[in-house]
Amino acid sequence: MHPPEFLDYTVHLLPEQAEHPVIAGLQDFDVHTEQYWLLTDPHIEVLATTTFPPDDLRDRPAVMPAVWTRSWGAGRVFVSTIGHKPDDFDVPEVRTLTERGLLWASR
Repeated sequence: MHPPEFLDYTVHLLPEQAEHPVIAGLQDFDVHTEQYWLLTDPHIEVLATTTFPPDDLRDRPAVMPAVWTRSWGAGRVFVSTIGHKPDDFDVPEVRTLTERGLLWASR
């Protein structure tokens, strides 16, 4: 779903993925940007999530992947749902994980 507006939310890094080179050494962080509701692939390796709070459409919180990787044959895929406006990259964690993710996928 393409969201209707920018909003504040927290990106939660998965503790069990703390050693993954894309997020190693980073902590949870807050952003003011679009928050995406996704259909997901069971083969993705989720590195970070975001939580949609209950609202008129949802009776309970919904946790969605926000950053993930996946192997595709001999290739690598990196996805981040963060970064839809230039100032998103002013958040150091967004810039760092994006740079690391692109490097990870290029190897």
